[in-house]
Amino acid sequence: MKVDRRRRAELARAAQIIRQRGQRADWPVPRIATQIRRELPEVLPLEAWRWAYGWSRAQTVRQVALYYRDRDLGTPRLNTSMLCRYEHGDIVPGPDYADAFCGVYRARPPDLGLESSYPPWAVRGGRAEYGAAWEMVTTARDGHFMANGNSGALQALRDSISLALETEGPGGGPDTHAALLTAVDYYSRHYSAVPPGELALEVHQVRHMVNGMLGDGALRGNERSELRRSAGWLSALVGNLAFHLGDEVAAALHLATARRLGEATGDRWLECWSLGARAMLAYDDDQHEDAAALGWRAHELADTRLRKAQMLAWTVLRPTAATGDRDETARVAGLAQDEMAATDGDLPGRFGFDTAELRLHLAEASLLISDTGQARTHAQASIDHIPHGRPGWAAASLVLARAEAARGLGGDAAARATTVLDTLPGGRLRANSRDRLAALIDDLDRVETASVRSLREQVATLPPLVPVARPSVEPNGA
Repeated sequence: MKVDRRRRAELARAAQIIRQRGQRADWPVPRIATQIRRELPEVLPLEAWRWAYGWSRAQTVRQVALYYRDRDLGTPRLNTSMLCRYEHGDIVPGPDYADAFCGVYRARPPDLGLESSYPPWAVRGGRAEYGAAWEMVTTARDGHFMANGNSGALQALRDSISLALETEGPGGGPDTHAALLTAVDYYSRHYSAVPPGELALEVHQVRHMVNGMLGDGALRGNERSELRRSAGWLSALVGNLAFHLGDEVAAALHLATARRLGEATGDRWLECWSLGARAMLAYDDDQHEDAAALGWRAHELADTRLRKAQMLAWTVLRPTAATGDRDETARVAGLAQDEMAATDGDLPGRFGFDTAELRLHLAEASLLISDTGQARTHAQASIDHIPHGRPGWAAASLVLARAEAARGLGGDAAARATTVLDTLPGGRLRANSRDRLAALIDDLDRVETASVRSLREQVATLPPLVPVARPSVEPNGA
């Protein structure tokens, strides 16, 4: 039943009285929210929790923005009007905003009435309705579990899978599979916050556990297919991590496995993303025509406008620009920007796409066709959308430095690159950003100033990246 504006104001005043009464009695926020719902059944849970905190909608929107910033999730598009519609049940938030609401309110999805924001695997039966894995992630959001940083979270995710396996047997069961999916989601969302070598070791270990589960042979039908799908996404992560660690042979192997598993399980997005990543490898190997062809095939598989924008910018734009075709580059750039403009907003995480990444690719394409003015504009816009010190910030900063070098501003370029090196430890500087640094050193080849000489020395002494020394056998890849 719709509630008119007058009644809504009455409900807000009544909720404020309940909150004040609860505070005098030293009630915790969850109890206040429950009491608001009990006395005011017209109020839906999401609004009841905001009132229990005593926040305005603007305050909640700011809290969500801080949640995104702290987790390197880009810039949310949430505003007070959207929040109002979520609170009144007019629309259902997606899992990204549902996660943020759970984080800022320190609540679980059932508490906020957000079960429908998640896929079915996230709401299986089990402890506290969401199983041990969900409880672990909820605790992490509450700020207790994350005391040891991402390293503690990674270990706990792996432990959650191991414990579920011990309970459910070698092939796993509902809790094991839910814990596995939770882990894959966490790896994707926090990809940029963890050094690539550290994350690669963790994902390899979980991928090895999945090999054992599949090798057990106990699973059949849809359960086996879903497990192979998870294996595919883990292979995609391992492949991308291998690329960022400079191991392109391993990257190609794991990404090929991911694509095969995407085809075999009917996961069109896994197939699309893996094909796009293969285009990235081809571009990095200067196989520009092959890269563009792979990119267009990935674009055909993309099933949303955001994903179409991603495939155009990530996989087609740069190899097209590398061929020197300015008109086609402009056409592809325009298509990518049009697709992005038609979306509902950014989707952060390794498999998602956001404004910062779009601008980074536009900047690099502009450099390739010698449009240094546009390169500077796009690179700066990318930097403006990324928290300082993240890998994406480093990449955009180095592209901006190259644009500055191209305009004869060698000192500024060297100073900017030096800031990147001073900010990111060597182990966090990905292989592709190292390539950008090497290209910048070439750009500054004829510049002999103290700042440029110092930059050369710093680059020359960077510690090498160490690929993960594990077998790459993936027996379930066919």
